[in-house]
Amino acid sequence: MDEMVNVGKCQNIPNGEGRKCTVKGEEIGIFNTGGEFFAVANRCPHEGGPLSDGILLGNEVVCPIHSRKIDLKTGRVAKEDLENKTFEVSVKNDEIFIHP
Repeated sequence: MDEMVNVGKCQNIPNGEGRKCTVKGEEIGIFNTGGEFFAVANRCPHEGGPLSDGILLGNEVVCPIHSRKIDLKTGRVAKEDLENKTFEVSVKNDEIFIHP
């Protein structure tokens, strides 16, 4: 099993919001969609916008720079031939863990 890295408490990321963290030198966006947590590389693959500052629409985050929609489950960018890196997330005892 891959190493798990604790990135904080669930209560620190309200429903419908994202936060950024750095794990092993990589900036990652953590998102809460209805109590389910997702993690993706925090930079949009289109032009590098900070996804943790984007707006959540269901299981997609809208990049704040050019409004590209990134699927938080797959990393796919809507209507583009681009993909963002995703990370496995686990929640244990109200703590969020990323598998980098």
